[in-house]
Amino acid sequence: MYLPQDAAPPFKALEGGASASTPSAAKLRSDAKWSHPGGWRCVKTLEGHTSWVRAIAVSPDGGYVASGSGDKRVGIWRLNSGQCLYMLEGHQAWVRSVAFSPDGKRLASAGIDNTIRLWEVSTGKLLEVLKGHRDRVRTVTFSPDGKVLFSGGQDNTVKIWRPGHSEPIKTLTGHTHWVRSLAVSSDGTTLVSAGHDATIRFHRLKGQGTNHVLTGHEAEIHAVAISPNNWLLASAGADQTVRFWKLNSGRQITQFQAHKAPINGLTFSPDGKLLATASNDKTIRLWHVEQGKLLSIFEGHQGWVWTVAFAPDSRRLVSGGWAGKIKVWDCAAEQ
Repeated sequence: MYLPQDAAPPFKALEGGASASTPSAAKLRSDAKWSHPGGWRCVKTLEGHTSWVRAIAVSPDGGYVASGSGDKRVGIWRLNSGQCLYMLEGHQAWVRSVAFSPDGKRLASAGIDNTIRLWEVSTGKLLEVLKGHRDRVRTVTFSPDGKVLFSGGQDNTVKIWRPGHSEPIKTLTGHTHWVRSLAVSSDGTTLVSAGHDATIRFHRLKGQGTNHVLTGHEAEIHAVAISPNNWLLASAGADQTVRFWKLNSGRQITQFQAHKAPINGLTFSPDGKLLATASNDKTIRLWHVEQGKLLSIFEGHQGWVWTVAFAPDSRRLVSGGWAGKIKVWDCAAEQ
């Protein structure tokens, strides 16, 4: 594990939130090259959507990128070439979330038309439409075994679906406002939901464990992510902070101000070493988890950055923003 439990808390030097200092630009460049030879730069900009890109996902094999947009369409692209394979139509309103199944064969999309749609990745064929939320659906993700699907919406609920069944098999309640983000541990034991009510809720799906309710954020929470080793939970939102919690106990480890504007998305790299955050300040920031360092600031989006996702190799990052552009960042690219 990259962060053993007896290690010092990450971002220890940044504890204290807004008063924490930020490394200089020269330091950022030095750290980025030290951590990943060649540094990071934008190597592709994918264009095709006619409205903002709110959701991005990368397929488990790293072959495809999926996008969800305010133009009501779902895009499927080849990651390596940037070729757009499909622009899938069917949603009657904005698409807020997309997620690949663990085998990469299916894609789920969630929209503010209150529906979830399942698509076949290889053909773009619509497989089924799931209806059950009484308001807009804001987030969707698969279980690690791909047998069930989780969704969260503006009806303040989390629903559990079994593909092929038209009705949810279970509804989880507790949030008092919109559910904005979901994350599930890689061992399938814990589902985490976060909402507009500024709380995080644990839902233990298997085995023992407490269904914690975590508080501390001072405004709505926009994103949660679980580290690949299932030890850390990261959360971020409108209060501009990132907070780390222990997934087993729910104890907050640290917090720090990551941006000077609301944070819309965050994700761990598959190797567990990095955390990427996306913000209304038009930047993506890359953090080294174990060392607690800001490694780099990515600039290039012309408006708010809504979403960010790593490729499986942890060396490529894909982001989507307000201007409708998708950007691919590569740490191995020549400078």
